[in-house]
Amino acid sequence: MKRILALCLLISSLAFAGDLESMYTSDTKNVKDADFVSKFSKFSWGGANKRIAMSTSSSLFNHKVRESIAYFSADGKFLRLDAWIYNRGDDGEKTEEEFNKYYNGIIQELSTHFKAKPTKSNISGATRSTAYTFTLPGNNQVDLLVGFEKKPFRADFIALVMRNLDKGDRLRGSAEAKKFVEKKENGDVMIDKIPMIDQGPKGYCVPATLARIGQHYGVDISMHEIAMIADSSSGGGTSVQAAVGSLKENYARIKLKIKDINVKTPGVFKRSGNTLVPISATEAKEIHDKIKDDDASLAKFRNEIIANVDKGLIIAWTMVVGLLPENGQAVRQNGGGHMRMIIGYNKKTDEVIFSDSWGNGHEIKRITTKAAFVVTSDIYEIIP
Repeated sequence: MKRILALCLLISSLAFAGDLESMYTSDTKNVKDADFVSKFSKFSWGGANKRIAMSTSSSLFNHKVRESIAYFSADGKFLRLDAWIYNRGDDGEKTEEEFNKYYNGIIQELSTHFKAKPTKSNISGATRSTAYTFTLPGNNQVDLLVGFEKKPFRADFIALVMRNLDKGDRLRGSAEAKKFVEKKENGDVMIDKIPMIDQGPKGYCVPATLARIGQHYGVDISMHEIAMIADSSSGGGTSVQAAVGSLKENYARIKLKIKDINVKTPGVFKRSGNTLVPISATEAKEIHDKIKDDDASLAKFRNEIIANVDKGLIIAWTMVVGLLPENGQAVRQNGGGHMRMIIGYNKKTDEVIFSDSWGNGHEIKRITTKAAFVVTSDIYEIIP
């Protein structure tokens, strides 16, 4: 009878075992980028430069985890591991009762697994979210971050996070950022080794773009934390202007200074009644064809891009997609507000090199400088 009971307990424990809980150890912090994906087979690289590894099939105990993300520095050092057990953008709303029951159950499971009780803090990370910190052997700390708004109640996220950042991992100004500027024989000048974070189907273009920039600069920030600060909605995406405005006000929390680059653009939005709507592709082409190559505002737009890229500073670019060709062909996306990043230029071809936060294949794209100018809403200097 005892053997049968022991076997039942073993089967039960295996049934509720995931692949993630065993990763939250000090040993994982010593795994370099070259070995990470082979050691943890459910993870795959989000880009060719191996700065971000992601799993969408992992689990923590019996909880399916939609996104698990491992972050690495440009030289291959492990920086952070996130398991996003719940996020409003992907999983929808939870009531206060559902949310509290869910994360308290996870705390109990983690306490049993780690054989330790957590300490509670209300000021962890950029979001000032509640954190339950487990102190483990090897002075290893693991935080269960619980993000929510109190009044009115809004559940935002539950994430298990292990950090491995030092002060030396942070880029300090353009002097250090400039080392990532790469010049190629074909005339491309671009910032290399930028992490790729896939925003997924949710409208998180602003959080994903700024998280990628922040991670490149060595800032301890994630897409979901930025989304909470920017007050992103789960259904309608992020209002680009509102999100940027909120993040400007919260510089002390995100550790990224967002500065307007003042360039007079043709205007990609028009008024329709009491609202602003994007211009049409036909209108964009008409504007494009009327702009002369020596237009002063176009020249300033071009020069601002060159000046920032040469300093190693990535530009956050708000614009409307689907209006003018990119990569030499028509764009499939319908016209709508979007944020992407400008990472380079080519004077020979008069092109802007940019990147979308849509995963593999979207790291490096091109658009003529004049077309980029026409579809631009705003450009921002992001200073580490």
